[in-house]
Amino acid sequence: MIPGRCRAGKREILANALVLLALIGGTHALGVGVLDLNPSRWTAPWTGDVVLVGAGLLFLGVAFLMPLHGGMINLGIHAEFLAGYSVGAIIVRGGVFGPGLQAGLGLVAGAAVGALVGFGIAALRQKFAVHEILSGLLGAALFVPLARALSVDRMAPPALAIDLPALTQPLKWAPGLSLAPGVVLAWGILLLALSMVVAVLFAHFLRATVSGFEVRASGANPLAAAAIGTDVEGIQRSMMALGGACAGLTGALQLWTSPAVALERWPFPLGFAGIAVALLGLGSLRGAAIAAFVLAAWLNTPYVAQVLDHPGYGAGAAALLLLPALWILPRTFPDFGAPRAVWRTRFREE
Repeated sequence: MIPGRCRAGKREILANALVLLALIGGTHALGVGVLDLNPSRWTAPWTGDVVLVGAGLLFLGVAFLMPLHGGMINLGIHAEFLAGYSVGAIIVRGGVFGPGLQAGLGLVAGAAVGALVGFGIAALRQKFAVHEILSGLLGAALFVPLARALSVDRMAPPALAIDLPALTQPLKWAPGLSLAPGVVLAWGILLLALSMVVAVLFAHFLRATVSGFEVRASGANPLAAAAIGTDVEGIQRSMMALGGACAGLTGALQLWTSPAVALERWPFPLGFAGIAVALLGLGSLRGAAIAAFVLAAWLNTPYVAQVLDHPGYGAGAAALLLLPALWILPRTFPDFGAPRAVWRTRFREE
């Protein structure tokens, strides 16, 4: 069992499965019953979209779960995503290198800048007592105009915004590198494999290493971990930096195609998709991988784009995706009662 921080049981698994069934079945029932029925949609071949979407969603899910295991809620994930997008756009607008090299450099630079933003959010909490939720959301709001200004096309992509109208509008991305479909598919498969390798290695790190045990202890019982000499603050900075790197890489990935495939259909600002993936996956890396691939397949099936383009239906899909937070998030917070008792006992004995 790949360790996760969610203290959930069969009821939570069943509830998440029902949410996915309602999401998939509801969008297709609406598409067939409300929109024009077109049987040819079901015979249209899939493209590399599902590969890039699966890789992007899994990277975003890992970006949320890494800090969560260390005891931090990474709501700065959208800020890290936008930072990676902005740096990738700068490289594309420079036009110094060819499209293929621009794509690779954009991913590396996006991951580096996303890691820097994540590290900064953790440092603000530890040095100036600024809560990571506050600094993360404010950072995302600050990066929105920057990402709009640096976008390859002057038409601002709505998915970069954090505003209520964006939740009820079709999300369309600006033209990017326009790589050939074969190149996108080949490199998309490599990125998908990379995202799975990152998830598996991090799960093995948590389960089979001393440092991984310290990470889990810092997230589950931070005061007890500090009492036995664990550098909790250093672990949290590292986890936020690693999560930020994954989110920044996903932001730069959005510049690969024109428009950016099925992720344009995501019904709320894309950087926050990792939270939905993690919650649907019950806070575990294995669950996040399953949720990412299910959502990627859902976004690439017929009628989904048309249903999500409808304001009311798109808002309903967004609400369903966030519904698991009601029963998952309360089971991911650390239990501070036990570590406080350990702390008091230790100093009483001394």
